[in-house]
Order: sequence, then C-alpha cells, then structure tokens
Amino acid sequence: MQHKLPPMMGWSTWNQFHQHISEDLIIAVARSMKDAGLLAAGYRYINLDDCWQASQRDATGQLGFDIGRFPNREGLVKKLNDMGFKVGLYSSCGAYTCEDMPGSYGYEDTDAQTFARWGVEYLKYDYCHVVDLPTDPHFEQQNFADTTPPILYIGLMPFDGTAAEMRMDAKDAQLTSPAVLQGDAITGLDCPRAAARFTVNVPKGGQYQLALGYEKRYSPHRKFVLAVANDEATQVWFPPTSGWFSPARVTANVTLKQGENTLLLTNPIRGQQDDTILRYTKMGQALQQAATLERPICFSICEHGRTQPWLWAGDFGGSWRVCGDISANWASVLRNYEAAADLWRHQQPGAYNDPDMLEVGIGDFSHDENLSHFALWCMMSAPLVLGFDARKISAETVKLVTNPALIAINQDALQLQASRYTVQSGLDLLLKPLADGSVALCLFNKSDEAMDDITLNLNDYLAQDDRLGLRAGDALLARDVLDDASEWAPVNRNAFAASIGTRSVRVFKLSSCGE
Repeated sequence: MQHKLPPMMGWSTWNQFHQHISEDLIIAVARSMKDAGLLAAGYRYINLDDCWQASQRDATGQLGFDIGRFPNREGLVKKLNDMGFKVGLYSSCGAYTCEDMPGSYGYEDTDAQTFARWGVEYLKYDYCHVVDLPTDPHFEQQNFADTTPPILYIGLMPFDGTAAEMRMDAKDAQLTSPAVLQGDAITGLDCPRAAARFTVNVPKGGQYQLALGYEKRYSPHRKFVLAVANDEATQVWFPPTSGWFSPARVTANVTLKQGENTLLLTNPIRGQQDDTILRYTKMGQALQQAATLERPICFSICEHGRTQPWLWAGDFGGSWRVCGDISANWASVLRNYEAAADLWRHQQPGAYNDPDMLEVGIGDFSHDENLSHFALWCMMSAPLVLGFDARKISAETVKLVTNPALIAINQDALQLQASRYTVQSGLDLLLKPLADGSVALCLFNKSDEAMDDITLNLNDYLAQDDRLGLRAGDALLARDVLDDASEWAPVNRNAFAASIGTRSVRVFKLSSCGE
C-alpha cells in the first residue's frame, strides 16, 4: 500500500506559458525557483502540462518528448531530480489531450509504465476529447461505454501454448436476467444487473488469452464488457465496426487458477459517471502497479468536477478537480473556492479536493486578494501549484507563498481539509484540525466592505466538527498566524473578536490550555 502523500506543492507550466514550453525554459524556471527559496519551502514538483509530448506515438506505441523542444527527452527528468525537484507530466483520458496531442485512452498500462521508467512522480490526467467536440466519441454526453454486442462464445488459451483454445458457447453460460439467449448469442448484457457466468476448468494456472466471439453489426462507437475472472476484473473493448462480415472476435488477457474458475461477463456502465470512473480507475490502477513505494506517482484527476469525483476517486486519486479551470481574476478565485469549501466531508488523508492551481503572482490582484487566495487553499488542504514565471516574480509574492505558518497548515500530518461555516453574509469561518491537537481558524471576508469588530461564539462552530480536538470546557489560547510577532494569548471562546479588511483573511491557531 502506498504512503499517503500530503497535498502536492509545486509549479506548473500551464497558467503562465500554456503550450509555449521547452527544456531551456523549464531548467531556467527551476533554477529561479531554487534560488528564490521555493524548493526549500516545499515546492518540489515541476509539472510539465500539455505539449511536452510529440504529436505521434512511436512505432511501438510509446509516448515520447517533442525533441525539438526537449532535446534530452526524458533526460530532463534526471536533470531536475539532480536539482532536487520531482517531475510531473500531463495526459488525458481521451484519445487526445486538450491541445490535441496523443492521449492515454487505450494506452493506460503502456503510458503508466513509461512514466514510471522515466522517474515521473506526478500525473495530471485531463478529460479532453471525450464529450466536448462533435468528433469526440461521447459528444454531448452520448454513446458512453454502456453497450455490449451479442456474445456468441468465449475461448481460452494458455499463453505458453501448451493446449489448444478451449471454447464455450453462449448456451453454456448461466444467465442473470435481463441477459437472455437469443438464437446462438447472449444479449442484454448492457442492462442493469445482467450477467453471463461461465464455469471453466483448466489443467494449470497462469495467463490465458480470453477471446470473445460476437455478432458484428455496423456501429461507429466502441462497445464494452467487463470480464471478471475469479473476482479480478479485465476491461474488454470492441472497436467501431463496419458490419461487413460477422462474426468477429476480440481478445484480452486474464489470469486463471488450476482447476475450476468462474468467468463473469457484465457491463456496469450506465452513463457519463460510470464511463468516467472506468477511465480514471484504469489509469489509477496502472500507475499504482507501475510505481514503487520509493517513488510513488501522485495521480491528479482532472475531469473538472463533472461527475462528482469526490464520491469515487479517493481509492486511487491523490487529488481531484472539483470545478472548471481557474482564471487570473478575483471572481474566478472566489468561484473555485466556493466549489471546494463544502466538500470537506468527502476529503480523506492522501486524497484532496482540488480547486485548481494558484493564480498568486499572475493576475492583477491586491495583496489582500493574493493572501486570501493562498491562505484559503492552505486551509482547504488543496494542492499548492504555482503558475507564475519564477524568473521574474517579486520578492513580495515569494514571501507570501513561502509563509511557513500557512504552508505548515496545508502540509499538516493529519491531512484534513477545513470545515466551512457561514457566519453572516460575506463572512466565512474555516476550522482545520491539526496533528498537535490545535485548530487553524480562518475568517474570510468575501465582501467589498471591511468588517470591524466581528464577534463570534466559537462554541457554535467547534461543536459541529467532531474532528476538532478542542474540548468544550477548555479555555483557549490563540495566536495570529500572519503576525510574526504574535504570541499565544487567552481568548474568550464565547466572544472571539477580530476585524477583517475587504477580500481579506485573518488566520489564527487555537489551542486548549485546560481549565
């Protein structure tokens, strides 16, 4: 089992440079990050977003770097490792990426093994060329992998060639309704609860080729069935078909044990969410199998919150986007914050809600807006992915994003997101449990008016989150995290007072001092 990683801290090419990236640029930015103290502060990942790759796979189906821009190819990974950085790459669960480069759909195992071999430690996995364009297979959210063709037979042959293919016809299967035998074929496997169960005996265990014979009819879309051999699931895909000659067959690999085996055919896909889970599960499992405990690959799921990934991605995702792309303006920052703030109940250690990258140092933000943006992402245990040009960034911005107290809150060993409460119109309260038993408290003024002399009864909020370690009867101490000179001092938990500027935050640590 892989170690549960804290929220990822790093830098991405996308927000500042988009497709205009090269090896020289990456090395220059990495040097500037190191010189500015960003690496020492924890920003260890250098993430190459879209357009690092060549526009075609090689003759063996492998992805490769665009050697005109990255002449050292994967040697760039070693260069960055030698500087102290980890390296992240980008792909998509569609046939192409958002910038129309080769995606990983259908190549998940191959690409995961390639990334691991190169020493990649992060993958941002996008959702392009799935539903958005008329040429995409599921344009306007239609034609997902929820169709299975009529199955005529299964065939099993050991990879070592020690026996001929053993075939079982459709009539040999035990069917679960609404799957039925129509003529010589099993139909209805794409209906809810439908299944076909074959009992097969093999003389020895090992890897077998599974062949599925099926009725081939005209279809411009891929079809799908899940083959479950002794509880181990294998995805089986059927290509778009001309329908000129039938029947046809597809093959997949399964592992069987010596003696009796159960092989179940079913299709659990019912629409976009099931299809999306299938795509991301495939890559997530491939990364887990390809990576090592010493060099895990953090999996960043980027389907923009379309199918509520916070409900299904925690078992294999390091983070998941909860909303659309962020932009360098206050309205966008606020929108993405709102999308993530109430999802704290769905976050778990090692798996985080992601409101997208940081725009600090890019847009025309005030100091307070930059501070709020950064502090809120820290409170929400969000990945901290910088996007500015580190060769030109101001000392003020560097100081803000390397604030050790805020970073410590984000990277806290409990790895839990803050709970969010609305105090009054325009004022939010966030409470984040910390490993030492204290609580990080953030007051966020979303409005365009300053708020003076706000008074809160903390008991009203502390009791609502049972993750918080402060006991009801204890007196409290507080310290202003954003004031280096602040010291711990007693506070009235029944009347906690603070003033907050417009679009700004106040961040405190609360600790129990007993009665």
